[in-house]
Amino acid sequence: MRALSARPELVRGTFLDGMGGVTEPVYVTVAGLQEIDDEITDWTTDDPLADLHLRYAASTNALMNEIDGENGDEFEYEGNEIHFEDYAHELAFLPDLTVPASTSLDYDAPNVKNPTLDPIAQLKLVETLQRHEEIMIASGNALPPPAYGVVCDIDVRGHAPIKQRARRIPLKYLRKLYELLKGLLEAGLIAFSSSPWASPIVLVLKKNGQDIRLCIDYKMVNAITLIMEYAMPLVDDLLTEMESYLWFCSLDAASGFWAIMMTMRARWVSAFLCALGHFEWLRMPFGLKSAPMIYQRMIDNALWGYVQAKGGWEAFAQRMKDAEAKALALQ
Repeated sequence: MRALSARPELVRGTFLDGMGGVTEPVYVTVAGLQEIDDEITDWTTDDPLADLHLRYAASTNALMNEIDGENGDEFEYEGNEIHFEDYAHELAFLPDLTVPASTSLDYDAPNVKNPTLDPIAQLKLVETLQRHEEIMIASGNALPPPAYGVVCDIDVRGHAPIKQRARRIPLKYLRKLYELLKGLLEAGLIAFSSSPWASPIVLVLKKNGQDIRLCIDYKMVNAITLIMEYAMPLVDDLLTEMESYLWFCSLDAASGFWAIMMTMRARWVSAFLCALGHFEWLRMPFGLKSAPMIYQRMIDNALWGYVQAKGGWEAFAQRMKDAEAKALALQ
C-alpha cells in the first residue's frame, strides 16, 4: 500500500456522478481546504447523523467553489512508496459498514452440519447455537455485545494532550469518508467528541493504486502510551500434547475488538479528526499500542480451562484417556 501526500501541480478536470461522488481526479486549493475547517465548525445539530451530513455538504461545496476559482496554490494527492506493513500496527482502519450483512444464520451450512454426528447430537448443536444467536454478528448485529470484566484504557503517564491537525482529504474520496463515518455512527462505534486529543485520518492506497483505505494514525499516541505487559501465547505451547485432545473447536471472534468498551480516558486519548469532524471511539479500535494484549487477556479469561488445562497437561491427558476408554467400553 502507499500513503498519500501532496505535491504542487495543477491538473484540472472534475466529474461528479449522480450521488455526488467524484469519478475523476479532483484537485483543490489550500485556501479552500482551510475554508472548510472554518465553515463546518459552527454547524451542529442534536442528531449526529444530520450533523455529519451538514459537514459533508459544507466540505463538498467549499471544495467545489475553490475548484471553479483561479487560485494558484493548488495541489494534488499522489502516492509515495511507503510499505503499509511497516505501519499496520499503528493504523486503525475505518471499517466499511455500508455493505448490508447477512441477517440470518444458516444452520444447514457445512460449518454447522456434521455428517459424523448422530441426529440427536446434531440437534443439540443447533439448539445451542440458536440459544446464543443474539451474540452472532450475522444475526443482524453490527457489533458484538459488550464483554464482561474487561475495558480498554490508555495510560499516557500524565502527558499533555496531543491535538494534531486534520490531514487533507481529496474531494474524490470525501464521499467514501462520509459513508464510513456514517456507518460507524449508526452502529454506535463512534460519537462526536470534544476531546483535547486528536489523531489524524490518513489516506492509504492499496497496491493496485486505485482502492483506498482510510486509517487513523496513532503513532504519536502510541509513542507516549504505557504498554500493557501481558504474555502473548506461542504457537509451540498451544501445540504441546495435542494428542491428548479428543475434540477440536474453531472459534471466529468476528469484530472481537469491538466487544471491549473504552474508558472515558481512552475515548478522549483515541479521538480522531478529519474534515468532517472530531470523533471518539466507544469500542476498542485497532491500532492502539495495548489493544492486542487487552484482547488476548479477555480471550484467555474466557477460555481458561479449555486452552490452559486445569491441573496441568499430564492430568488433563489422563482424564481424556480415561474418557476415551469409557466410551470404547460402552460400544
